[in-house]
Amino acid sequence: MAINGSTTNEQGDSLLISLQEPYENVTEVTGYVDEVEGESTECFYDKYFRWGTDGVTYSDWTPLTNANLQALLLNPEDKFWVQYKYEHVGDCTLKFISIALELVTDGGVICKVPQIECCDGQTLSGSQNLVIDCCDSTFNPYDLSRASQMYSQLSKVASDMFGFCVKYFKTEADQRSKDVILKEYTLFDVIKSGEVKILVPDNELPTREIQFNPLMMDFPVQFEVHIVKSAFEEVFGLGSKPEMRDYLYFDQFMNRMYEVDAIAEADDFTYTGSYWRVSLVPYQQRTAVMYPDKNIEDEKDSLVTSIEEEWGEEANKEFDDVRKPNQYNTIGTLANDYVRRILDKKLLINEYDLYNNWTIISKYHYALGSMRKGLEAVEYRYDGGWAAGDMRAFTSWFRPTYDTPIGSNIQILSINDSGGKAQITTPGLPTLTSNTISEGDWVKIVGTQSYNGLHKVIAVNSVAITIDVDFSDSVIFGNARFNKEASNQFIVYESDSQQYFTLTQTINWFIIETNGEYYKYDLSSQSLQLLKDNWYSFVINLNNPAKQLSLFIYETIKETGNNVGINRTATLESVFSETKTIDAISVPNDHSWKLLASDLDLTNIRIWKKPIEEEEHDLVLSQYVVKDTHLTLLVDNAQPQLLLNRQTNPR
Repeated sequence: MAINGSTTNEQGDSLLISLQEPYENVTEVTGYVDEVEGESTECFYDKYFRWGTDGVTYSDWTPLTNANLQALLLNPEDKFWVQYKYEHVGDCTLKFISIALELVTDGGVICKVPQIECCDGQTLSGSQNLVIDCCDSTFNPYDLSRASQMYSQLSKVASDMFGFCVKYFKTEADQRSKDVILKEYTLFDVIKSGEVKILVPDNELPTREIQFNPLMMDFPVQFEVHIVKSAFEEVFGLGSKPEMRDYLYFDQFMNRMYEVDAIAEADDFTYTGSYWRVSLVPYQQRTAVMYPDKNIEDEKDSLVTSIEEEWGEEANKEFDDVRKPNQYNTIGTLANDYVRRILDKKLLINEYDLYNNWTIISKYHYALGSMRKGLEAVEYRYDGGWAAGDMRAFTSWFRPTYDTPIGSNIQILSINDSGGKAQITTPGLPTLTSNTISEGDWVKIVGTQSYNGLHKVIAVNSVAITIDVDFSDSVIFGNARFNKEASNQFIVYESDSQQYFTLTQTINWFIIETNGEYYKYDLSSQSLQLLKDNWYSFVINLNNPAKQLSLFIYETIKETGNNVGINRTATLESVFSETKTIDAISVPNDHSWKLLASDLDLTNIRIWKKPIEEEEHDLVLSQYVVKDTHLTLLVDNAQPQLLLNRQTNPR
């Protein structure tokens, strides 16, 4: 083994360091301090980090430097998870010891210490303001009125001193639901909530031992508490009393909700009736209990967690992952196509088996070149955008089919200002059909001071083109020229008047456009050319919280000999990767996702709710049927529709 614990001794070894608990209340990271044994100028670690807010989804790997840490924009209300990757460079033995971040918090942790406040308002005190009236009667040894009064006062004192404070929800019968035959009410309204002191006999809280019954196992179903009348009436009014369907929440010790099942007068001293004996059972949410005051309902909902609320979301995810409705419901007539709203009849869907690891990852693909370039081939039913705080990922497989990927060189005579944009004048533009330049084409410019690179053509005349770049100067050099690169704009999200998101590829570039801003990835910088008839796949990660837009391009690993054409490895070959730092991107909802006709074959088009970690790219791109359906927003495997003849009279 080249890796032993936190020690590495071979070129390319990597250590992944993770947190057991996240940082909290962090507003800024000012730097880091780490300790490594054995580093020198010839042998060292390349250090990277990535971060997230939920411990599941992380940003792409970024070099671990103080500048990159200081550039993070953190919300103190979110948890701060971070992972580090140390890659061994050189021939020696290195040992990772420790790493620590220098953080700025929003003020630290504030501990709230419950305070006990005792006050005597001189009320219900049995030793004050007593008047003894003996004028109208002689001595009566059975007159216990003074003792009963004292007992009621002592009950109130005991409740105030030793009672549990609970959140009590008072209900009353809805008079419209009175049934005079069965002598009952079918509907109840929650009219008020408040804090009430209750007493538990002998302070014996119900056992937490699980009980078993024929249907399930559950906690004990019933126990008794005492509620002093005067304490209850102080909260809910004179003459009020507990009733069935009332419920109460024990915050102290138990953290549990119960409802009132029965009420009885206590056989206390001289039948004074200073308190009620209340039987409680576990709370159940009932449709017969209504909430005229929505604030009380919200208060109850914040306390109660049902099995459906706790497990419902995970259960729905499992249902989606098993049923896969956005994949298995796609075949049928257009009215029953759950993914595509429009599928042009002229668009050819070709059958072709694309393999990886002896697994077919695609059986069909759209031949977008079968239609006139730029026409709408497919429009999807999914019409969602995303907010500035959301994340997305886009994946697909594609195969360029252009015949002339690069046009001939055209000399630049001058550069002029045309309405604020740069206009390039030439001796004359090509007239051959394969080389003509039109509005919307992309040209690569060299030999100028300010316009070198790939630019989009927005206007054309017989001797000049105007590019989508603001005019800055007209300086050119002796070799100034440009040439057209055949481009394929194949995915677009747009309204009737504006394009919000587009994907375009040329032989040397991949362009992502959002809200009129271009993010251009120079594939040639990593020695990649998107060649005709070669299959490629891409992953685009949009991570707004991390302010990153990443592009990854893969192709299947080529084999030689008799096995040419089938990849028997479990991985794909990474041919390009680049991450750009961006401002947060948002696009509006309720517009159209479309595929446009172009010189391209396309399949396995997918939009994901979260970025895909680099370690998962091979698995995600090799899936013909997506496993984690709940993470997808759009899945299109380019399957043809099932077209059957309509029989008006089947007999």
